[in-house]
Amino acid sequence: MGAHHEVPSDRLERFNEVAALIESFGRQHLDAELTGFAMELWGRICRRKAPDCLRGKAAVWAASVIHVIARMNFLFDRKQPVHLTFDTICGFFQTNKTTVGGKATEIERTLRLSPHAEPGLCRSQFRESFTMLQLSNGMVVSWSMAKSMGLLPPDAALEG
Repeated sequence: MGAHHEVPSDRLERFNEVAALIESFGRQHLDAELTGFAMELWGRICRRKAPDCLRGKAAVWAASVIHVIARMNFLFDRKQPVHLTFDTICGFFQTNKTTVGGKATEIERTLRLSPHAEPGLCRSQFRESFTMLQLSNGMVVSWSMAKSMGLLPPDAALEG
């Protein structure tokens, strides 16, 4: 994964520390695509000045990143092929739910993440369901609805 290539050198050690925790969690609880989304998000955080990735505990950062990816990909829904509970995340990292939930919300807000539609962080079927298009007549429909209405080619894909 190329997420670490643009991480400033003063943050590389922290990036690697948290990345190792994310990968460890991913091996036990996620698939490769979801682990990749978590690594991408952590890389985005480390490339920015805010939130400051050098402050706070590595385990809290790892749990918070996983929590954001879980929310964006509906992993708290038991009907999903890969699903988690908040207890699983916090138990694995030995972190406090309130702390992790607050940090996850801070990440979403600071990075202005689009819920369920953020390129590079969400499965394509969610991006297609939650990415909205405005038609020439002013009507707003989801990407997947526009495809099913024949307004987009069947093989049209969202970038990212």
